[in-house]
Amino acid sequence: MKKLILLIVGLIISFTAFAQSGYFNAYEFSYKLMKSNGSWTNWSNWESVNINVKIDVTNDKVIIYSDEPQIYHILQQETAPYDSNGEQIKFQIIDQDGDYGYLRFRRQSNGTLQIYIDFADIKWVYNIE
Repeated sequence: MKKLILLIVGLIISFTAFAQSGYFNAYEFSYKLMKSNGSWTNWSNWESVNINVKIDVTNDKVIIYSDEPQIYHILQQETAPYDSNGEQIKFQIIDQDGDYGYLRFRRQSNGTLQIYIDFADIKWVYNIE
C-alpha cells in the first residue's frame, strides 16, 4: 500500500511542480447531500477556504486540517469510473469515526487538482494546489 501512496504522491507532484512533502492547500470547497427520496442535491456553490491537506505516505492516510480535522485511512485502491473531463485515482477509506467511504484524487482536463470524499449520504470536494 505504501508504494501505491508513493505513486499517488508522485503523480500529484508531477501535476504540480511546486508541491512539497505531501502538503497541499485547499482553496475551494463544495458539497452535495443525499435527499430523503434517495436523490442527490446539486453541488453547492464554491466556498473559499484556506485549509492544509497532508498526504501521509508512512501511515497510508490523508489528513484535511479543516476546523475539525478529517483523517482518512486508505484501505485499498478501487477502479475509478471513467470521466472524459479528467483523470482520477479512487480509494476505499475509513474515517476517524469508523465510517467507510471513498476518496478520489482527480486532475481535471484544465489542470485543476481536486480531492473528492464520498460517503453514502454526503459528498464534498476540495480544489487544491
